[in-house]
Amino acid sequence: MSDPQYVNREDEVQLAKLLRESGPWMQRHGTSLIYVAAAVLAASAVYVYVSRQPPATARESALLLAANTPEQYADAADNSVGTPIGNYARLREAEMILQNALSSLFTNRKVGTEELDKAEKTFKRLEDSRDLTNDIRLRLIVGLARIAEARCDGQDASVKTAVEAWDQVVKSFPSEKTFVELAETRKKKLDQQSTKDFYAWFQKQDPKPADETGLPQDGPGNVPPVPQFPTIDPLKNLSPTLTPGTPAEEPKAEEPKAEEPKAEEPKAEEPKAEEPKAAESPAAPEKSGE
Repeated sequence: MSDPQYVNREDEVQLAKLLRESGPWMQRHGTSLIYVAAAVLAASAVYVYVSRQPPATARESALLLAANTPEQYADAADNSVGTPIGNYARLREAEMILQNALSSLFTNRKVGTEELDKAEKTFKRLEDSRDLTNDIRLRLIVGLARIAEARCDGQDASVKTAVEAWDQVVKSFPSEKTFVELAETRKKKLDQQSTKDFYAWFQKQDPKPADETGLPQDGPGNVPPVPQFPTIDPLKNLSPTLTPGTPAEEPKAEEPKAEEPKAEEPKAEEPKAEEPKAAESPAAPEKSGE
């Protein structure tokens, strides 16, 4: 027990000696030492603050806000890979490619199929990114489900793939009622035979840009002509010049009929004008009796 006490006393003596000898030095340089310590602490605080700040994203944000096409969204995503801005830009790129693909399937099957493959690769590229938000991940799974259904050919294998893709939406985000209802609706539709028959028929079609999709497949020559129904023009009897669409001979044939009532009008007025004169004739005998 005596040794530890002896060691402690020795340490206390050394500490007291150090403080006593450093007293004059602290008096001369104490103020400078305080300033140096304060400067070091301030520099450390600035370093910690700057290191914790997110990187500047002014250029990436400008690219995202100005994007309107898949290519522009791809440019914004490539300039900020792995960031929230880059992930959102990649999502918009994939969604726009998918939308173009679905439209092209009705007008240019080859281009539509190629764009479906491109949309799937873009979604898969986004799937490999880290730190995806729940919103982006949800829309990613929905996009893959839409691609799976767009490729459905009515056969059991493709129908099963599409159903499993929509089922993944339900399992991954059961609290998202809107998308869960959408997924359940698509699953029920895919289970119907009418839906399978439609997809089987649709996948056999091969529309091309040169096809006249607005006309029947038999061609415009078999379309019956539109019948020409007669029209009634209330101004036709007043002036033939007001009906420029009628043939030139029709107003000539109708002119005599229009003039006949005009010729009879003075004949009908003459007897009406003479009737009051005939009524005055009995007045002459009455004067002679007087």
